[in-house]
Amino acid sequence: MGLIHAWRMQKLVSDARTAFGRGDPTFSAGFDIDARARVSMTKIRKEIDLIVGAVEPIGWQCVRVEPFLASVEIDFVRNA
Repeated sequence: MGLIHAWRMQKLVSDARTAFGRGDPTFSAGFDIDARARVSMTKIRKEIDLIVGAVEPIGWQCVRVEPFLASVEIDFVRNA
């Protein structure tokens, strides 16, 4: 999982930088949860913190973290 996770995080940060550079007012990120693997809430919270920590320094502010079925959606707005 290490290399795939690193690549996905790199792509996420790249997409956030591109959206910020384009002047987009919002940016959304998310990840799927494997329900068969019984992922603990601690691991899910850690992943949320990792994504928020990687995207906020670019200039985005996290405004919503919402579970949806077997996934988590995280929304950001431009930091004023």
